[in-house]
Amino acid sequence: MNFSETSRYSLLFLGLFITVIPMLYMIISSLKDNKSTFSYPPKLFPGLDEITFQNFTYILNNENFNNYLMNTLFVAFVTVLIAAVISSLLAYTFARFIFPGKRILYGMIISVMLIPGLAMIIPQFEMAVKFNLVNNLWGVILFYSAWVTPFTTFLLRGYIEDNIPRELDEAIYMDGGSIFTVYRYVMVPMASPAIAAVSILNFLFPFEELGWSQTILKSDEIRTLPVAITMFFQAHNRTDWGYVFAMASLSMVPVIIFYLVLQKYFISGLSSGSIKG
Repeated sequence: MNFSETSRYSLLFLGLFITVIPMLYMIISSLKDNKSTFSYPPKLFPGLDEITFQNFTYILNNENFNNYLMNTLFVAFVTVLIAAVISSLLAYTFARFIFPGKRILYGMIISVMLIPGLAMIIPQFEMAVKFNLVNNLWGVILFYSAWVTPFTTFLLRGYIEDNIPRELDEAIYMDGGSIFTVYRYVMVPMASPAIAAVSILNFLFPFEELGWSQTILKSDEIRTLPVAITMFFQAHNRTDWGYVFAMASLSMVPVIIFYLVLQKYFISGLSSGSIKG
């Protein structure tokens, strides 16, 4: 192994270490009682006799975790669905058709990517009040969908232009198909790798976004997990780290499962057929 390869692998392992350590610390701390969390000197790996599941038992039995999880899953799945449909239609339109104002419209959509969602929190909240979306999960879903649609459209348009030949469109048109036939039988199946990849990011978003959901969701029964974890932490005087880490660790499980499920479709989509010259 030469010097350049050694340097490359060293950087990769350093990046992996920096990425994994916070998550590893969270999971390990969730398996320790609260007193051990504050022990000095700090101990990263507890002994086998120190491992306990009481934090998870408490969260699952006392903190309405299942309700928070179901709220978050509902928001995540609907956001993914809305973003996938709207973004794929937009990407198909911008990638395949020429019409007046195309560059301006696309530039406006992409420019939204440069604006943080919370920078528009005041006008967004006024819109939510006007349309009766405050303290309503749809007030979270619709705004999340609007936030992730520009980036999703950007990725899907690039994928369609680079990986889906126009000859497939023309073959459908010659057989009497419409633009919607092309969208259904060509664009969606062949763009499935890109749709799967960006859907993973969109699914993760409701599990990590706090500012907007905390602003608009007031009732305990409709809170999402990020809001629930924050409220729990504040209610317990910011000291029960074991419970907080347990709740955060449990919230990762649906995201990991969603990733593993979509990964299969992502890999199979990469090997899907195309035109052979």
